[in-house]
Amino acid sequence: MGRVFETVERPPSQKDGKFFPPLADFETDFVKRTTEKTEMPYFEFAGNLNKSESDLREYRLIRLSNNLTAMVIHDSAGSKACAAMDVNVGSLADPPEFQGLAHFCEHLLFMVQYIPAPVLGGVRGTKKYPKENEYNSYLSSHGGYSNAYTDLEDTCYYYEVTYDALEGALDRFSQFFIDPLFTADCTDREVKAVDSEHKKNIQSDMWRQFQIEKELSSSDHPFSMFATGNYDTLSGAAKEMGIDLRERLLEFHSKYYSADIMKLVVVGRDSLDQLTEWIVSKFSPILSKGSTKPLFKGHPMTPNETGKLVRMQSVRQQRMLDLTFALPDVKPYYQSKPTRYLGSLVGHEAKGSILSLLKKRGWATNIVSGRSPSSAEGFDMFKVTSNLTELGMKHYEDVIRVIFAFIQLLLGTKPQKWVQDELRRIGGIEYRFMEKNEAVHLATSLASTMQNRYLAPGAILPESFVIHGFDQELGEWVQSFLNPNNMRILLACQDFDVDLDRVEKYYNIKYRVDPIPEDLMNDLTGTLFYDELHIPAPNQFIPDDLTIKNNDHPAEPTKSPTLLRLKQGLELWHKQDDRFFLPRGDLRILIETPRAYESPLNSILSQLFVMIFKDSMAEITYDAQVAGLWFDVRECNEGMFVHIDGFNDRLPRLLRILLEALRHYVVDDTQFEVYSLEVRKRLDNMRHLEPYNHSQSNTLFLNQATMWRYSDKQKVLDLVSKERLQSFINTLFELTRVQMLVMGNFTEKEALDISDMVVEALDSKPLPEYARCIYRSILHDRGSFVHYERMPDEANLNSSVDLSIYTGMSDNKRERVVLDLVSLVLQEPYFDKLRTKEQLGYIIYGSDRKYIGGHMALRLLVQSESSPAYVSQRIDNFIREFRQRLVDISQKKFDRYANSLRVNREEKLKNLSEETNRFWRQISTGYYEFDRIEHDMKTLKKIRKEDLLAFWDKYVNKETAPAYMSLMATMWSTKIFQPSNDDLAQYPEIIIGLHGCLHRDGVDNVTLADVSAIVDSAIHDGIDEHKALNRLVEIYKKRAVELSEQKVKTVLEKITNQGSYVQIALEMAIKAKHQAATGVTPSSNGMQCNGTNGVESNGNSANHHITNGASGNSNGTTNGIHDSDVDELTRDLSSLKNIGAVKTPDSTWVFGEASAFKATLRQSGAPIPTIPLVPKHN
Repeated sequence: MGRVFETVERPPSQKDGKFFPPLADFETDFVKRTTEKTEMPYFEFAGNLNKSESDLREYRLIRLSNNLTAMVIHDSAGSKACAAMDVNVGSLADPPEFQGLAHFCEHLLFMVQYIPAPVLGGVRGTKKYPKENEYNSYLSSHGGYSNAYTDLEDTCYYYEVTYDALEGALDRFSQFFIDPLFTADCTDREVKAVDSEHKKNIQSDMWRQFQIEKELSSSDHPFSMFATGNYDTLSGAAKEMGIDLRERLLEFHSKYYSADIMKLVVVGRDSLDQLTEWIVSKFSPILSKGSTKPLFKGHPMTPNETGKLVRMQSVRQQRMLDLTFALPDVKPYYQSKPTRYLGSLVGHEAKGSILSLLKKRGWATNIVSGRSPSSAEGFDMFKVTSNLTELGMKHYEDVIRVIFAFIQLLLGTKPQKWVQDELRRIGGIEYRFMEKNEAVHLATSLASTMQNRYLAPGAILPESFVIHGFDQELGEWVQSFLNPNNMRILLACQDFDVDLDRVEKYYNIKYRVDPIPEDLMNDLTGTLFYDELHIPAPNQFIPDDLTIKNNDHPAEPTKSPTLLRLKQGLELWHKQDDRFFLPRGDLRILIETPRAYESPLNSILSQLFVMIFKDSMAEITYDAQVAGLWFDVRECNEGMFVHIDGFNDRLPRLLRILLEALRHYVVDDTQFEVYSLEVRKRLDNMRHLEPYNHSQSNTLFLNQATMWRYSDKQKVLDLVSKERLQSFINTLFELTRVQMLVMGNFTEKEALDISDMVVEALDSKPLPEYARCIYRSILHDRGSFVHYERMPDEANLNSSVDLSIYTGMSDNKRERVVLDLVSLVLQEPYFDKLRTKEQLGYIIYGSDRKYIGGHMALRLLVQSESSPAYVSQRIDNFIREFRQRLVDISQKKFDRYANSLRVNREEKLKNLSEETNRFWRQISTGYYEFDRIEHDMKTLKKIRKEDLLAFWDKYVNKETAPAYMSLMATMWSTKIFQPSNDDLAQYPEIIIGLHGCLHRDGVDNVTLADVSAIVDSAIHDGIDEHKALNRLVEIYKKRAVELSEQKVKTVLEKITNQGSYVQIALEMAIKAKHQAATGVTPSSNGMQCNGTNGVESNGNSANHHITNGASGNSNGTTNGIHDSDVDELTRDLSSLKNIGAVKTPDSTWVFGEASAFKATLRQSGAPIPTIPLVPKHN
């Protein structure tokens, strides 16, 4: 018999402990109502929801007749609408024999929209919406998206859509919880997606630590199970037990998915009454099955699990100390929030804190403390986590002694009311002047918050901000659990000096468990004292002056900032807030200094300086950040970037402190020792990034004129010294140019004063204009180019492909809008085809990119276990098929996409940060196109659906594009076969891709020559892919004599399974060979290629081509590009072989050394301002 977890019948109440508050009352103040149109009953909360006074949204809390609770939110200014449904059941409810089932259910619930017609005779999706991929297609065509996540006790589904498409989205959304269809086809396919998601996480230290914590918890508690799931725990387990996985999934959904444990949040522009009407009518049919959420008895950390020291091997270079204390469930105590009090003191960074002392000893670089995210109803955990230095790891026991000395200090002084009052005051100010955030973030956070069964209706909105009262006795009780006998210690790093004698099953993590050393435990239970430790002083950065300085409320806010000063060494822009009317400010300061990024070494010195500087300022700036001020200093290509925002009262003071310290910084020996090692560690950890991150980085490197890769920096690390760093800092600001934007609750005079203060603090000579480091892009050649690189992380199973198809220049204002539309239309079909249907990988998306002063590009990315050669072919196949979608697009659907783009672009700014970002983007790029949105919207009105096809044929369609340009950055896992240069020169990509598919499925005894010969023979003998596959099978079986019968059987099942990667690749290879032999391409888009760039249209293809905004094809042009332009784009590339590049049979140039290839390309000029730059003041 399998594991069975003991449950309790009811949640704890006041009868179970004196600190428990009563359960929330969702009856007394709820008044029965009836919807106006459908006359359906519901109950509305008539009490005070305690909305923030700065929040302009309107709220209504209702309960439906099926006990589903919903928060209805009217946002009159919202361009986007959204909904979030939180179901109060998660991975803790997984059956032990099917671990990951809740996560799998989350995947399946929203994937049921796609069911191939042959499977169910045309029945697809939900009963009401049987059309294939109906939900995602509807969202995509209305500028939206959907997502979901599974937690320990929650599964949250959410989506966003344009405001005018909310009702249709709500109707489709509701059907998932009323009539979902978990079909067999979807079940089998989505198991692969869950498995792919897990494999993506295997090299993530965050997921690995989470799994170790589960592995080491009590086996009597469901927290100990594997939450994500994979193929083995789902389909594999079902096959082993002879059980239908789909049937168990249906049982799970039927058992737990009840309206009683669902919390819905809907945000829309429609009135509260209309939103309520829709919610009540569409979600009342969800079945009420009572409170189905299981409540589990006990705690994951019992005395059997505490008192342990765990050593865990990490993937990345890190030295992490994590102390976990078992706590009772503290969520009921939402009013006084005792763990927030504890976390604020244990995780403090100012003088007298734990971290302050650890830094002085050179033992740690940061500390974080608070409630663990790995908590659920019935249990909690409190964590203290610190990143240790190399010296700190050697002294990890002393670090723990320091932490416990501070805990003893807290226990001895008892909870301090003034500390709680300070937290309450800060929270009150933050809530009173709360900024508007993303609607979808609001919806998901509120839906989760509403699941707290102790949270009164009037406490839902302010819950994350507001603290009520001070309960010293409760605080003492919670603090008492921070004792060494109630703790588990976890150390994580790459190398230990002891043997790690255990291996975790799902992530293959090496670890070791020992009792906490006796001498350390004796010290922790004794008395510990350090002179440097004390309760932090009162916060001096809490704002006093919250006055709004602008009392004018214009009908339309100013659409651009004012250039106040422009002189050698200074460019100052300002806009006083006339939109949000909050006491907040936002300052952006770019200190241009060429030295910062002129070489890989200087780039490292800049990074090291910033890290040391931030560390040294922590004791001062921590209080500022707690009080609602935020700052960042970071190195960039142009120099140093300083960003400060928050309540404006104290912002100038904080800025002066930062700049004066920045200009006259003296490096400390301990800090240099600690952070020079930290830089080295971070650079080494770069190799453990995901494959798609590496591909993206390489794509950026090959499109940006100046960029130092992490490998470039590693080569000069040994040149870094304290003396060299100090010399670098001393001269860094000798010549500067300051570019500033002052936004928010600041007058013009204050902005001028701030700029004077910045100039004075820097005390620099002005940087000449000709010496500025202007961003420049790389200009690419006509043709197809592929970068090949091996994954530096040898343990990663995945590879990646990042394809950029260049689509003109970014300063073409018309074509940039067409590209936006094409990208919008493409995104959902691309994901649906390659991710949902073909299951190529977990990370798949399409987008676009516009390089400053350079090209625009359509971007298509896939991370997959498959060979990049095969993935490339599937992307190419999608591109060919997608053309037909553009041919067939109806006017109605085109109008939907155009409207979606319009709504996205015209979305009203929600907060000061968004407005500042918009202006700063235009200032920092050098375009100063503050009216870009207005211009794009005017252009959008002139674009017709035929223009999308013309654009596609002009740039993306290889068969018609007169100057086709593409760059593909590929990363190859060390676990798969990568072709040699000779292979690349001899075999077409599809042959290499087919060979890779065979290797992926275990056929590793077949060579590229074998594969090529089979395809050749298929053409010669006139056989189809099925007979060709039989020939491959025979070759494999003959050479597999030493393999077990079961191994051979498993491999053959994979490659002969209908729709396998091998079969798809083989079919493509035979078609490609047939094309090469006959010169004719069988095509689904109504086109035939005769071996030239000529196109013969069958009447479906539009003959509208983009030429300076006009349509037509005349005057010696080809799709809008003059013949002379094509000649200029064409260079003799044959010499690329001299830098190691290989020309393939597909006429693609493949290269390995990116820097050598990049050096052969041209650079763009600097961006030209779109407006005259005339300052208001001299």
